Amino acid sequence: MNLPSLKDIVYDYISEAIQNGTLKPSDKINELNIAKDLNISRTPIREALIQLAAEGFLEARPRRGFIVKQLTIKDAEEVYSVIGALDALAIELSIENLNNDDLVKMEKITKNIDDAIKEKDFNKYYKLQFAFHNIYIFKSNNKILIDTLNTLRKQFIRHNYKSSPKQELLNIMTLSNNEHKQMITLIRNKDITSLKKLIITVHWSLRCASDDTVY
Repeated sequence: MNLPSLKDIVYDYISEAIQNGTLKPSDKINELNIAKDLNISRTPIREALIQLAAEGFLEARPRRGFIVKQLTIKDAEEVYSVIGALDALAIELSIENLNNDDLVKMEKITKNIDDAIKEKDFNKYYKLQFAFHNIYIFKSNNKILIDTLNTLRKQFIRHNYKSSPKQELLNIMTLSNNEHKQMITLIRNKDITSLKKLIITVHWSLRCASDDTVY
């Protein structure tokens, strides 16, 4: 197993800070502090910042360096619509490759997600729902599709975990996990038409956003 590069370490450090709300929209990235925290040089930091900007997490500003990009509702709607279409393609490509062991793993994840919701553990929920989708996405055997979906999903995940009212967010998470359970049933029945409709029109609908921005 290859060890992560310094650039990858910085990338994960910054993206996690964005996702958990430590870094908020319009916050400036302090390269010196990152260099001190991680005890590394500026070169891998710049490489990671350029990649994060290319992927839509950050924005380069003249004389200000890199700031956390603020996403509007329109941005989120566009991201969601693309994710939904690509996720539906992934399930279509993978459905014949998914076996009973895969479905058992997916069922176990949904139970763990239920526990995370009861515990109000948003970070655990984030990681588990990512893992749920990864099972069938990786079974699509399409590297470009896998990489594109992973990048897009990372953008949407940061939207509102800190700003949404807690009960509203828990309700949305419960709805989302119920849809995961529906997906498992549809996969077992190999009902690809209903699966794609659920994924595109329901599961990846925009349900959790503030008045003018999503984080």
